[in-house]
Amino acid sequence: MGSSPKVEVEKRILLWARKTSGFDIPSVAKKVGTTPARVQEWEEEGGSQPTIKQLRKLAKTYMRPIGLFFLPELPEDPESIKDFRRIPDEFFEEMSSALRFEIRLAQDRRDEALELISDLDEEPATIERRFHIDDDPDRVAAELRNMLNISISEQRRWRTKYEAFGSWRRAIEEKGTLVFQTGLLRNLIVLPKEARGFSIAEQPYPVIVVNGKDHHSARCFTLIHELAHILLDDGGICDLHNPFRATSEIDRTEVFCNRVAGSALVPADALAGTDVVRDHGSHSEWSDDELATLSKKFWVSWEVILRRLLILRRTTRSFYERWRQERNDLFPGPDTHATTEIKIPTPTRVIMRNGKLFPALVLRALRNRRITSFEASDILGTGPHRLGDIEGALF
Repeated sequence: MGSSPKVEVEKRILLWARKTSGFDIPSVAKKVGTTPARVQEWEEEGGSQPTIKQLRKLAKTYMRPIGLFFLPELPEDPESIKDFRRIPDEFFEEMSSALRFEIRLAQDRRDEALELISDLDEEPATIERRFHIDDDPDRVAAELRNMLNISISEQRRWRTKYEAFGSWRRAIEEKGTLVFQTGLLRNLIVLPKEARGFSIAEQPYPVIVVNGKDHHSARCFTLIHELAHILLDDGGICDLHNPFRATSEIDRTEVFCNRVAGSALVPADALAGTDVVRDHGSHSEWSDDELATLSKKFWVSWEVILRRLLILRRTTRSFYERWRQERNDLFPGPDTHATTEIKIPTPTRVIMRNGKLFPALVLRALRNRRITSFEASDILGTGPHRLGDIEGALF
């Protein structure tokens, strides 16, 4: 049997695809099963060409359609990756290929949503309210919570961290914001220490992407933190690297969004009114049992509770810093369940990954014959025979 035939492809597109996917030449060579020198030849004018089989492997590695390599010109990149950068340089000099892919995927799904809503001749819900970084963050938090129509009494009725996250997510989606999760059952994983989440602030259909490998309590915080970014018209990557000190305009925005998120999730009056806080007395140190109890009352992390207590002057900065250092809680690891490759029913997986707003829009377009079942299944990343199950899970 002869070897796979070689094909003529655009060298500069091969180079562009590799660089925008965040891979170096040795990594690509290993994935494709060739030498670094050969990969470099493929990207150089006058060099050798890959075979069809190798091109398929490149497409899979870069998570790009194979037809991309045959385009005569470089495709437009609607949003430069660097525009999303919010990670301190001392932590990550380069974005991982996983994070680059998730940003690109979020942009693609937003574009898809805009096209579908236009085809349906409908007007999407939009968030009209906007805030400024000089506004009082506690007032912004109260207005945000009122906008989402989630009361303290409703929050206290939630019984699990999953119900808490789902309720905040649903309320945000009802305001026309797409909410996605990363890294559920995928080979490429965005680690929480690289990005807790990110947002695209453009209207309509702004986007919040939450790290699906993070703790659920952290995901709730990221949701509201990123919503605060959207209300400031300032999308970006959420790393929460320093909750207090602002050394630049970016840091100042992060501190503001942290404060808004903390105040929205754990309002001062509600926290001060709990039995745990009332019975604690005036001493500044808090036990793990107390923090755990308060964490479950509001479904946030222990650190968020302690940060709120610090803001309310119920603890000291020295205790907070010591507690944080002891537990190494700046970048918590992923959920135990999130790192386990478990079988999840397709409808559940699609909704976990895409939320409800986006799949519902796709299925509405299908019912109105704006797209075919094959197009709908391709958009949602599943087979056409699963669409009925997804619709049943949604409605």
